[in-house]
Amino acid sequence: EKAEMFFRTGQLPGNNQRLSRFINGPKTQNIADAGHSKGGPSQETKRDILLHGVMSTNGTEDIWPPLSSLIDVNGNIADGVDISGFLDFSIIGFPKTGTTSLLRHLSDLTNSLPKEHCNLVVNDTVKLLSDIYDDHAQRIQRAKDGVISENQLRGIKCPQDLSSDWSMHNYAKYFPRTKLIVGIRHPIFWFESLYNFRVSNVPWKKMLPTSKLKKCIPGSQGVCAWRANFHDFLARLGKTPLSSPTELKLLSLGNHPVQSSVGPVFLYELSQLSEVKFRQDLRDFLGLKKDIPPFPAVDTSGRFDHITAVKQRTSKEKIDICDPEHDAIRSVLMEKATSASIWIRDYFLESEDVFVSNRSHFEAMVKSWMHDPCE
Repeated sequence: EKAEMFFRTGQLPGNNQRLSRFINGPKTQNIADAGHSKGGPSQETKRDILLHGVMSTNGTEDIWPPLSSLIDVNGNIADGVDISGFLDFSIIGFPKTGTTSLLRHLSDLTNSLPKEHCNLVVNDTVKLLSDIYDDHAQRIQRAKDGVISENQLRGIKCPQDLSSDWSMHNYAKYFPRTKLIVGIRHPIFWFESLYNFRVSNVPWKKMLPTSKLKKCIPGSQGVCAWRANFHDFLARLGKTPLSSPTELKLLSLGNHPVQSSVGPVFLYELSQLSEVKFRQDLRDFLGLKKDIPPFPAVDTSGRFDHITAVKQRTSKEKIDICDPEHDAIRSVLMEKATSASIWIRDYFLESEDVFVSNRSHFEAMVKSWMHDPCE
């Protein structure tokens, strides 16, 4: 009942219940300065509340616009409505680069939505917005006296976003100021990790031999060398010129960059998660007031490892990417690793909109991709 009223009106039942502010940059304003009077808000103020949300600074009430006011009769985001302030940051790639640990850790410092929210991948921005409203209402209901922190950042995680045309389109259209976080790792170890993850967590499906996984064919379960073209997917963010033959030669997928700008990018290498400097730089990038504590050890066990027979079988089916039987796929992955290493260092990092922690150290790690770690 409370959630239903919140979706309809932007408020919860009861007197002086406090809602977290609708973060929308300069469009957030003080009710008292927006035509408030004894007779209530002016029509102009009511419209501003409806479209953009306003925040009271007198300690009585914060208001979100009713969810229904943001959606048109066809069930789409209404024309002219700015929803960019609902999403401060997003972890958009790549799988098996610590994105789950990152979201879980940042959740203690932010109002991030739990688990993955990949609505933009299927072009369902309305569902994402609804999930944000639902999460906000639940936080208020769980909070003492219905009070939650006013200035908590809000974020989501979807490691598939960066490889999705629809996601990139929707970030550019609806969330152009959202800060984007991207994790990468050596493509060879990335492939091995994703392959073994599927073996452990989907044991009822047998994985194909690695020699058949150059492309994501039926039965690959999303594990293929094609997905290791990290640089091609990063290029679609539109942070590099994409004009010189030298740059374009490094890119093989022919992806088109977003038509309008997306937010700044924080790029990290998986091994950096354990570094103090990384946590400090990520804190500063996001604008967090509190330090990010050390990341805990990651549990890499499979969902069914508690079943002895299943664990014994999956242990036999996991691969060591350096074994000779995987030479063919490793050769393909090294081609992608080499191109990605050059493009990231020579082009992507040159953008003023791309940030890394400890650049010289980061570049050294990515430069190491030029060499096969198994040799």
